[in-house]
Amino acid sequence: MRMLMAGVAVAMLAGCSLPASLVPGEPNVSKYSAKPPKDYVACVLPLWQVQIPKTKQMAISNGYRLTAPSIITADEILDIVKSKDGSRVSLYQGPPWAKSAAMRQAVRDCL
Repeated sequence: MRMLMAGVAVAMLAGCSLPASLVPGEPNVSKYSAKPPKDYVACVLPLWQVQIPKTKQMAISNGYRLTAPSIITADEILDIVKSKDGSRVSLYQGPPWAKSAAMRQAVRDCL
């Protein structure tokens, strides 16, 4: 019985930390930047880390992903991928009551 309960608890916790690629739907913000991904991420990462110090950067196909962890809701995710003349920037945020205006503003400021 204990093993079953432990398995259920682990499964529930795993569901809370699904990777950003599994975020359904369209991004909350979708923009283009003339900056290449490397320059754009160098601008926005420190701004996000001021708001959420545990923000992490990882390389993805043709660019970068920033993940700002949230204790209550889905993580805030920013995908920056190479496009023809710079970068395509896609911001995924949680429900309306949990969205960070400061994170969204940093995305726009670095364009």
